[in-house]
Amino acid sequence: MTRELELSPRHGSDLVSAEYSLELAKDKGIEAGISTAKATEDFGDGIHVESIEEDAASDHVQDDAQLDYKIAAACGVVAGLCDSIFVGKFSLDGANKWGLKKVNEFVVWVAGQHSGFRGESLRDAIHFLEEKYPFVGDKYTAEFGGGLQHHLRDFSHHFSLGGLVFSILTQVTGKVYGTDQYGDFIAVPVEEQWFEEGLIGDSLGEKLFLGTAQWFLHMASDMAGSSSNSGQGTGIPGPLLSIIKELSALPVFKNAMDSGMGTRKFISKMFNGTLFAQVDGEGRKVPRRFNLRTEIGVVHELGNQTLPVLLNECLTRCCYFLRHLYLEMKNNEVRSLTDLTQLDMGRILPFNNSRVVRMVSIASATFTAVDLADAAIRAALVGFKGGKVLAGKEFLLRVNYVGVTRLVFVIGVDVKVVRERRANHGMRRQDDDLTDRITMEMLSLKPEHLSVLFSIERLALYEDIDRSKATDRGKKEEWLGRWSENLPADCDFLNRGQVKQRIEELVARDGTTWKALVLIELARFVPYASYRAETESGNSDGTSDSSDKRTRRLKFDSRILEELWSDVSGDLDKSPVQQTAKALNKNAGLLDGSRTRKIVGVAGTAAVAVATGGAAFTLAPVIAPVIAGSAVAGLSGAALTSASLAAVGGGALAAGGFGMAGGTALIAGGGAVLGLAGGSGVTAVASLLTDPKGVFALDECSKLLTFCQSDFARADMKRETVDRMRQDLLDQIERMEIQQDVLSMRSEDKDLDKADRKEARKELSGLKKSLGYMRNCEKELLKLINQNIIQR
Repeated sequence: MTRELELSPRHGSDLVSAEYSLELAKDKGIEAGISTAKATEDFGDGIHVESIEEDAASDHVQDDAQLDYKIAAACGVVAGLCDSIFVGKFSLDGANKWGLKKVNEFVVWVAGQHSGFRGESLRDAIHFLEEKYPFVGDKYTAEFGGGLQHHLRDFSHHFSLGGLVFSILTQVTGKVYGTDQYGDFIAVPVEEQWFEEGLIGDSLGEKLFLGTAQWFLHMASDMAGSSSNSGQGTGIPGPLLSIIKELSALPVFKNAMDSGMGTRKFISKMFNGTLFAQVDGEGRKVPRRFNLRTEIGVVHELGNQTLPVLLNECLTRCCYFLRHLYLEMKNNEVRSLTDLTQLDMGRILPFNNSRVVRMVSIASATFTAVDLADAAIRAALVGFKGGKVLAGKEFLLRVNYVGVTRLVFVIGVDVKVVRERRANHGMRRQDDDLTDRITMEMLSLKPEHLSVLFSIERLALYEDIDRSKATDRGKKEEWLGRWSENLPADCDFLNRGQVKQRIEELVARDGTTWKALVLIELARFVPYASYRAETESGNSDGTSDSSDKRTRRLKFDSRILEELWSDVSGDLDKSPVQQTAKALNKNAGLLDGSRTRKIVGVAGTAAVAVATGGAAFTLAPVIAPVIAGSAVAGLSGAALTSASLAAVGGGALAAGGFGMAGGTALIAGGGAVLGLAGGSGVTAVASLLTDPKGVFALDECSKLLTFCQSDFARADMKRETVDRMRQDLLDQIERMEIQQDVLSMRSEDKDLDKADRKEARKELSGLKKSLGYMRNCEKELLKLINQNIIQR
């Protein structure tokens, strides 16, 4: 039996949909699917988070990507219908007619720019330009195929960049270049008489003028036909046909493209009009030439096809702009012109945005789909009457090729954006992993640091035992023995001089951050916490009464730690351990609202007598599995704890590692802070739930604040590092808030027995206290970040 549970995390826009299983209630089994951009995570204690949406592009709940994509598809449909109704099919006759009109007008305009032109008609303009601007290529018409073909075969008659180059080359070399009737490249020498008549320049300046300006003006006379057949002649090839013809003369293209005379005939038929010829009503073939006039008309036809494509693009981007402008104004509660400054234009403008790129891709694909569907339907209707050939021709003429081209480009851009996002995500993941490792290293002590810590504590214990009364030494020595058993078996215990030398070496190698952690542990070090010494009350006559025995707590002289630290560290502060203890107390008071408080480590860890005053030892079995990671995958219970602690400790003792005891020790010295702000954020779940008074959270948050405020830590720590800890703490708060909602529902679930509901209420009470401490800690960290005491 399952129930649906919807949750809303406080620090994000993602909604949580959870199935609550009553069968798993005793094990707190909750499976939650969270719509988020994060990867699948296991929050521990029955919270399972699975990514079900890839792109969450906004922090606002109203920003629905799917709605944007539906709007883009609608824009594509509208533009596709406009293309079908208003643009229609591609018409070669219409292109030729429109190009002919524009070319004729251009030729008349060019002639009219000359003061000597007295004519009015196109024939007059062509005749005037032919007489005024003769061209050396015209003197070799016969060599290049006569009147119908020489404009195509003579490369200097091509109205393109290649034609201009060959025109200049003719002036420089005195040869006319082109192809013969077989398509072979030839160079025809210019006769001497044309040099004398000035068709080839004498100086370099004349050659360049004749090869460029006079070439262009002569092309103007040829593009509309000859004066004897104005507006109807073969004209000259346009840029597209020119480059195809020039490439066909290359040996590599001849061998690759030609089968006999096929390609050359194809190009020739395109130019003279026989390839696209139509049969008129009287049964005569009417040529349709593919020359400059036709190419200009084709550009015009493609321009008509461009209009619905542009409409599609503009509609899509405008819809994005208007919708997100509305969302931004609503979310920022804009009520006046001055409030407009609060808007984030990066969210509103439809450019440089992965969401817009995806919307344009969807709109373009929808447009092309509508266009192809329209072409297929019309082709099928034609096919019923005229057969498959006419149907295929109708389909090809109905396709919007500009739209297809645009679709190819936008898909390429979309793919590129996706790849860049994945690459950036991978880089961010690598950066995050590196940051997590740096943060983890910063919040934990290495074996060398632990050696210093445990050596100072051990030396302090020996000194304290020497100063103690004889009646207490036995118990203290017994405690010391049990404490030593929990330390790494291979721990390098140092004497006072060796500790001093080791500190100097570690400061030179690792900086001073680790010293802040050592001081926190020393300030929290409260040995003999659970040991009591028995004393006999004295009688008035000086004898003792064994029947009246009292117990008293074994005391530890904390001044010994101050003396040892000042001696071995060389720090100028007179009482750094005491100052750290005061900072812990002060921060604990800030977090829970009280003015004064004892060190939380002592109040909250009474069961640590066999180990240390630090809570990290108690919580090491909780923290270790997360740090060990995949090394302990598949294990659970006691086996998981043992393997995790051994993995963290560097392996079993038999393999040369520290073993379980070493793993426990490595988590000390600030390592328990990992449960709240050290990267994974999973470890604190069980600890917070099993702590009815929130002591663990208060303890760890006070340690975290004290660490970030320490002069030793600030010397090596940047502001970004503290902000990363704060973000990790926020992530943990969000996880705990989800757990809080789950527990709240469990505490009111009447299908659970009374004991389970009572347990849920108890856990909920402690979790609320813990969340309060964690939120206060986050605020204090933010204040610390905004101050100038931490380096950038």
